[in-house]
Amino acid sequence: MRACAAAVTALALACTLVLAGCDLGFSLGFGGKPDGHFEGSELTVPVLYVSGGKGGVATQRITAEAADGGDLSIDITENDVSGVAPVTQSATWTAVTAATLLTGARPDTAYTFGFDARINTPAAGAVTAVGVLALYYGSEIQPGVALAGGVTPFGTVSPVAGLPEQVSAAIEAGGIDTILVPVGQRIAADANGQPIDLDQVAATGGMTITEVADVASAYAIMTGEDLPEAAFPTPAASPTPLPTATEGPAEPGDDAFDIAVNSALARAEASLTTASDASLAERSRATADRARALREAGDGGGAFAAAATAADDAAVAGAPAADAVSVGVTRTAAEDLLDEASQSPPETLDAADLSLEVVGAAADAYALAAYAEAALDAGGEAAPTAAALAASALARAQESAALRDALGTGAGSISRDADLDGLGSLLRRAAIAATDAYESRAGDAPVSAGDLPAVRLAAFDAARDDLESIADDDAWLGLALAATAFSRTVPPLATQQAVRVPEGVDPTAAVQQRIAVGDEYAVRAVDALADAGAEVPLVRGALSDATATATAAPAPGASSVYATPFLRARVLAFAAGVERE
Repeated sequence: MRACAAAVTALALACTLVLAGCDLGFSLGFGGKPDGHFEGSELTVPVLYVSGGKGGVATQRITAEAADGGDLSIDITENDVSGVAPVTQSATWTAVTAATLLTGARPDTAYTFGFDARINTPAAGAVTAVGVLALYYGSEIQPGVALAGGVTPFGTVSPVAGLPEQVSAAIEAGGIDTILVPVGQRIAADANGQPIDLDQVAATGGMTITEVADVASAYAIMTGEDLPEAAFPTPAASPTPLPTATEGPAEPGDDAFDIAVNSALARAEASLTTASDASLAERSRATADRARALREAGDGGGAFAAAATAADDAAVAGAPAADAVSVGVTRTAAEDLLDEASQSPPETLDAADLSLEVVGAAADAYALAAYAEAALDAGGEAAPTAAALAASALARAQESAALRDALGTGAGSISRDADLDGLGSLLRRAAIAATDAYESRAGDAPVSAGDLPAVRLAAFDAARDDLESIADDDAWLGLALAATAFSRTVPPLATQQAVRVPEGVDPTAAVQQRIAVGDEYAVRAVDALADAGAEVPLVRGALSDATATATAAPAPGASSVYATPFLRARVLAFAAGVERE
């Protein structure tokens, strides 16, 4: 466990912290106005990109001002009549989402992003996030520095393709002295798959290459200023062990977690008796072992997160033929749980933590069941997978609801005037943009039954209108559904945009550094809730399970497991009112 001093450090988040029973408020101080709104700010950043196998350098103009009517808006334009590419839209929405979640900034802002060229790459994501943060904090972008890299919701700079071509384009364009690239990509593959030493290419143009792991490191170089350390920690390259969230008060109702874990493990074991997919069955057993280890360590929340994942994999491994009647029953039961959630909004952060789990699992069950029904009608091969996942998600929602009833309301104050609608709108539209980006690259190929993240993404996309109708004008339910939808887009999009590692390059150190960033930022987000007097056992469980997962298999893309715990923690922080002064 982290020392108490770490928790005290979290208090320095440029804020005034008020403990349980009062609002949790952070005085942010950006935007120029006392309430955190923008006076109207503008800056430009260089954007490196690749089009048709050739690199290019463009300029992006970013402006931000208080939104008319209080609704967040993002307007993206390009110097091209064909419209903005879905990948560019997704990178921009993720950049704004990351900046908002990392800072707790007000979501009621009007942003414009103007590119002077046709951009179709995630490589503009990181520099867009840095530009938005510079507007937040009133910093200037230093001339001669460019950044190429994607961005995750928790601020990791992710690898991108085409770096050799982008560096060559920067040399040809002139005016750039330093190019920042994702950590581990100093040697990158060119269009032919050959390893290229970017240092050597840059040296021919008098430039230097610097690797960065997160947007805070990139910000420091691009602006010459450091972001607040309490909000943007600097993780060690590969800490051993990874930091752990500060322990909260003793959890009541340990038996409730035992019951939930036992139920999920029993579901996994029952499904494995008929498993036909050996790979998924093996993965399920390994995850179940992780659940038992977490429970032995006294981490009931982490054990439940792992056990539920084991049950999902086992359900698909042993999936029977999909049955329209049982699928319909699943969807109806999931809708009932969502209706129940809309009738009982959470009154504390701990109750909201449990509500996020119930709503997320019930939304999964509803979307997957509806998707299975459609697949059955169309003869799609994904019907058994979607039906099995739907039934498992429903069982998880029911187990979570039992936990909620056993643990009670808990502690931690929820602000009654927090902008839940604003954050929900941001996450919902970011999810749509990410889904569009994924589908634009996937084309018309049917969803593979064995690609579980893709099945979940497709199900949420198909059920989006139905789920929004269920939420109606319920701000909390709408936010919970939007957070779930966005979290479902992260793993498949990260896999789809994965960059090949050149032969002879060991990615281990870079992967560990990205894992360290994800862990550190998620830990800080959870610690802020502990400082508010909340236990949040399920978001803590998601965090500890993510760390166990990432460290057990530190492969490229492993850091994406931190998206869910980070996102949930920041949603809870917004519910506590952190976006207000």
